[in-house]
Amino acid sequence: MSRPASKTAAILAVRRSEMDPRLLGGHLGVPAEGDEPDARELLLRGWALGAEEAVLAVELVAGGRVVGRAPVKMERSDIAELHPDLPHAGHCGFEHRLNLWALEGELELEVRAVLDPVTRVPLATVALRAEADTDLEPVSVVVPCFRQAHFLGEAIESVLAQTHPRVEPIVVDDGSPDDVEAVSGRYPGVRYLRRENGGLAAARNAGLEQAGGEFVLFLDADDRLLPEAVEIGLRELRAAPEAEMAAGTWRLIGEEGETVPAAAPEVPAEAYPALLESCFISTPAAVLYRRRLFERIGGFDPSVSASADYDVYLKTAARFPVRLHGEVVAEYRRHGANMTRDPELIMSAEIAVLERQAPAVRDQPALREALEAGIARSRAYHGERMQALSGE
Repeated sequence: MSRPASKTAAILAVRRSEMDPRLLGGHLGVPAEGDEPDARELLLRGWALGAEEAVLAVELVAGGRVVGRAPVKMERSDIAELHPDLPHAGHCGFEHRLNLWALEGELELEVRAVLDPVTRVPLATVALRAEADTDLEPVSVVVPCFRQAHFLGEAIESVLAQTHPRVEPIVVDDGSPDDVEAVSGRYPGVRYLRRENGGLAAARNAGLEQAGGEFVLFLDADDRLLPEAVEIGLRELRAAPEAEMAAGTWRLIGEEGETVPAAAPEVPAEAYPALLESCFISTPAAVLYRRRLFERIGGFDPSVSASADYDVYLKTAARFPVRLHGEVVAEYRRHGANMTRDPELIMSAEIAVLERQAPAVRDQPALREALEAGIARSRAYHGERMQALSGE
């Protein structure tokens, strides 16, 4: 599906900077409005010629953060003809396509030449403006990240690739020791929040506090959304105004993003009884919530952080209608880090959130039976994993 035509960015002005004496020349070209097939990606082309040494790269800076970097090495025979005495003149060109899909409002982009590892000189300033269709529902996508920066770019790009054009990506750096800020900084308009490490539930709550959308989705940094995920979730919630969440299905991918063969997840007829028996929603990326839900049930509980999403599903399904559909909306990545998580910790958290449902099912034999089955399943499944790990 093509992107909506309503998502457009306009170039307001391009201002050339005064030429630094360490440069013999430079030029920045931007396409005229409407010339690019994807109007929310800015294509910058040009050249930068050092007076004595080759320019290493061109950096794009927005709000003090480097959002793009292009090596200066493209062939420019026209510049070589003008400067036959400079061997680096023939490869002084650059090109960079900057992703602006998260941008709303105005942005001033500084373009500067990198002369050496510590020296930058200005080339130009580009003023941009992007306007969202305010008639569309705003959707916030919260992406907590801890030690997953190597996957984060894929997660962000899957948010920016949504066919629903009004999304607000929020990256929550949960005190991660890797380069979460640098990765999120590649995408102008992506909101970045850093906090001290407090676990996944607390990171989701921090993002939720910053969310401005009427709807919210939580995407783990190692997973990906499919392009129509938000659009499908909104369709389901529009069809059931009383529902507080819509849950779809997913497909498995491996560490490198390859498809992992697996049986398709089953979609139960009713959410609450099925959730009492098992957390059939394996990734939070498959769920779109109304933002108001969290004003009613509270946020994610850090005391059961390993199963805080399961806790939210159960609380929601116990009190409100849940819209279930069978469409694949997310890619759930299986890799070493999430396959070796502490099974004892997970089991303890799962059983804790299940036991919280005991008062709600006390007088309903079928639901009480489902709850007992769920607790037994958790003990059996994670007990086998604990035994397997102890035998390694």
